[in-house]
Amino acid sequence: MTTMQAGVQWLMLWGALALSGCAGTPPKAALSQADLAVQQASKSKAPEYASLELYTAREQLTGAQDAMQHKEYTQARRLAERALVNAQLAETKAEAEQTRRAAAELRQSIEALRRETEQQASRSK
Repeated sequence: MTTMQAGVQWLMLWGALALSGCAGTPPKAALSQADLAVQQASKSKAPEYASLELYTAREQLTGAQDAMQHKEYTQARRLAERALVNAQLAETKAEAEQTRRAAAELRQSIEALRRETEQQASRSK
């Protein structure tokens, strides 16, 4: 067995032990983070611009809360982590859409000013 293989096996063993240790611990922090992220996304423009992602985050959060009540901590942790990611995605997509729309409005304003300037220049000749 090479040193690399031994190192990989050692890491896998410790990873499995770490995961098994987490399985019995309620993921209260992960659930709280996911809940906060869903609340933040709900207060942003996500309901308007990223409703599917926000809906998914809410469903996953509900699933995580149900899993916690049934003491299915591994499932609760996974769902809470997914809810967190989807809530962050919803908020980020909403921010991106707002930025895109603001940029489009700015381009239109610049184009209107450009046309106006060209018209004034042609009149003064």
